[in-house]
Amino acid sequence: MANTIATPNAPYNTNLQALIEYPEKGILSKVILKDENCQYTLFCLAKGTDIEEHTSARNATVMVFEGAGKLTLNGEEIPLTPGVFVFMPAHAPHALKAEENLAFVLTLSEQPQVKKFVSPETIELIKSTAPLLKKQGQQITSRMYEIMFKNHPEVKEQFNMNDQKDGSQPARLATAIYSSATHIDDLEALKSMVEKVAHRHVETHVQPEQYSMVGESLLEAMKDVLGEVATDEVMAAWKEAYQLLAEVFIKREHQIYEQET
Repeated sequence: MANTIATPNAPYNTNLQALIEYPEKGILSKVILKDENCQYTLFCLAKGTDIEEHTSARNATVMVFEGAGKLTLNGEEIPLTPGVFVFMPAHAPHALKAEENLAFVLTLSEQPQVKKFVSPETIELIKSTAPLLKKQGQQITSRMYEIMFKNHPEVKEQFNMNDQKDGSQPARLATAIYSSATHIDDLEALKSMVEKVAHRHVETHVQPEQYSMVGESLLEAMKDVLGEVATDEVMAAWKEAYQLLAEVFIKREHQIYEQET
């Protein structure tokens, strides 16, 4: 549950201590302030709450106000106690456990700039895989979901599992990936698809850091299904293309979240 307390239209100050309140279990978050560049969120975690390892596309800082916990950042364990300040670089894997009720402010840095294009070599390689994606796309996406749900079972609740069973969700994703491959050099042509998918992602509370797990699962599935065709060059091209597409979705979803608060 998140509540926005202020917007950057006027000076603002508050007593953070007075805003701290703990849920019986899990996490209560309050967005203190956000603008186009940064977001400041107060997190209140009940004792015993775990946040599993993930990454963020943005630089972040943690400032602890009360309680006790442990942050694992790039494999290093950092005790969280009042007064501790931690800087987390973008894309650094991190996890957190609240050993007692724990309150901290998380600051996310400026939104990453969306790239406008990929290299000509990447465009050529991506387009060369389009016929295969048209033929084997659903096999790839079905395998992708298998991998993702095995490695990250916590995300299952964000998906309609009936759509997984009847194949409609993998089919929709396969169509989107094929469209992306055929229009990788013309992102404007993907605008309608991006808009539809971005709104669906906001409805199911998809977060920017989840794009990395999807990307890893998709690339692994491509290698599994395409076999020898998935050369190092092809996989590098798809990694570059996926990062571009992920940034497009993340930016649009951020705008939608902003409009709804």
